[in-house]
Amino acid sequence: MSTWTTPERPEPPNNPIDERAALDDRLEFQRTTLLLKCGGLTPEQLALRSVPPSTLSLLGLVRHMSGVEAWFHAYDGQPDHLFYWDYAPGSKDGFEKVDIARAADDLASYQASVARSRAAVAGRSLDEVIPDEDYTLRWIYLHMIEEYARHNGHADLLRERIDGATGE
Repeated sequence: MSTWTTPERPEPPNNPIDERAALDDRLEFQRTTLLLKCGGLTPEQLALRSVPPSTLSLLGLVRHMSGVEAWFHAYDGQPDHLFYWDYAPGSKDGFEKVDIARAADDLASYQASVARSRAAVAGRSLDEVIPDEDYTLRWIYLHMIEEYARHNGHADLLRERIDGATGE
């Protein structure tokens, strides 16, 4: 893999048709923003760490968000897949275990995790709770938008450090 190709990112509408559309649109915007921050970079650049002692990297963020998407996976009743959560022993977030040789696989796993998330909640009510939990789908959407927004701020700083690129 030489560089990651960036997807198109449509701006969410100012007047969404309903709450679900607003949540879907804003979450997709955040997901795409993370991919845009990775666009045009080599595996070595994607794995570049921020500043010591932090282990944060763009590739680590992608790996982390692959796992965080599992909040949605709980709705499909299927077992979780280890490749979404392939963390080093003692790691709590996936940031430490980045390998440039696996960059393409990690990006593909992220995309597979997002696709599974979309399918798992398609057509479900925002009031539906995760089986055996008390979190509603609405809460999960809000949490995920918050999680992406926080980490996209980190991604902004990482990308600026790598090649000076700034902005959304």
